[in-house]
Amino acid sequence: MPDEPAVVEPPTPRVSDTYALVYAFILLFLVPGSIAIRQLPFRTYTFQYVALVTVPFVLGLLLTLLTDSDDDTKTVWTRIAVLVPLSVVSGVTVLFVSSLLLVPINQYLGPEYRSVTTPLAALLLLALASPLVIALVRRVRGGFGAKSAVQAIALVAALALVAYVAYISAFRVGLIGQLAEEARKDVVIYIIGGLVWYGPAFGIAAGLWRRTGLV
Repeated sequence: MPDEPAVVEPPTPRVSDTYALVYAFILLFLVPGSIAIRQLPFRTYTFQYVALVTVPFVLGLLLTLLTDSDDDTKTVWTRIAVLVPLSVVSGVTVLFVSSLLLVPINQYLGPEYRSVTTPLAALLLLALASPLVIALVRRVRGGFGAKSAVQAIALVAALALVAYVAYISAFRVGLIGQLAEEARKDVVIYIIGGLVWYGPAFGIAAGLWRRTGLV
């Protein structure tokens, strides 16, 4: 009897591609989340406050896994049920480890060093967002379906936000310093943390787990 053809599993997404989508979708919800947080009392830590802080990151993971394959519904939701908790726990671990790396330079993060550190932060932000450009190019070259169009919109919106923040960080240091002083501290931490800290951490964690092909 002839051998049955082997079942070829579809390749899992590149780590950088998953990272780019998670980062982009998180930023998509970061702006309305920050606006909503401003309507609440400062650091109340009520259910509503905590939900607004955390939900954008979970939604970023959720939308990535919903749009990154053409698998059947059962497989997709099983993947979400397994990988979202793993990515959240691993993302927090990445945050903790990376925070330790900043300990030696904490003394240089004060406002008196802003003229030097802010442009450097802009370069860091551009580096963290660079995978989004590659992911967007892949989708443009591959043509647009419904899912890839949603991904492309998120990538373009995220890149626009990153470009704006990087521009005012590098060339309008006084403006970004003024905005940081006038805005609520928790909102500033939320936005800046999402751009250079939380978003990349969860993106890296999700990218690594997705690449394993565990589900």
